[in-house]
Amino acid sequence: MPITEPVPQNNALNQTLNAVSLLKLLTLSSTALPIGAYCYSQGVESAIECGLVTNEKTALAYFEDVLDLLLVRYELPMLAQLMQAVTDAGRFTALASDYKASRETREFLLESQQLAFSLNAWIKQVLELEVQVESHYGFVPVYAQLCARLNLSVDDCLTAYCFSVLENQVLAAVKTVPLGQMSGQRILWQLHQRMPQAVQQSLKQALNLQGLAISLSSNLPNFAMLSMQHETQYSRLFRS
Repeated sequence: MPITEPVPQNNALNQTLNAVSLLKLLTLSSTALPIGAYCYSQGVESAIECGLVTNEKTALAYFEDVLDLLLVRYELPMLAQLMQAVTDAGRFTALASDYKASRETREFLLESQQLAFSLNAWIKQVLELEVQVESHYGFVPVYAQLCARLNLSVDDCLTAYCFSVLENQVLAAVKTVPLGQMSGQRILWQLHQRMPQAVQQSLKQALNLQGLAISLSSNLPNFAMLSMQHETQYSRLFRS
């Protein structure tokens, strides 16, 4: 009978802790998390209406721009900075205020605040914890504070957030263009290959800004225009 050597206790503990962290991340990334993200296309529906997204090729190009220009340049480094500032109330509030101000249209602001409100309700009713970030600041500050309270690593949280945003937008395109499910999966698979580098680039950017009185900015006027056009779009499936 073969003898199996026992797993050293510290290795077993590390594996358990890693599994716990993974489960927390999967929960926060799941479409089953009841915050209503599926109600929003975050500009995708307008991009389809304007003819920017018409098929798999144009959809992939659009989402690569979302990754490179919106997530890497602003939302991911902002998330990293917020997580690192949770113990500094003044800096956290300043960053949260900057994030709120970055919602350039009424739809984007209302979306972010509604998602934050729903996430805070989940924190209270499921985790049974007190809310520490007000919903009016928007989703990313609430998400960052929660990830820090759950002792999740910054790079893992950036990966999970990036995954959630892009998956939600791709699914919006799959439903609206419409694209087939396999087209959507091919787009996501190609985006996933670029995410690790995107996260590392965002972490480096956040580190370079640490301690400096410099505000991040995505500066995407055309993206804001898509959102404003959506407010008066004749037929809509999504709330943004």
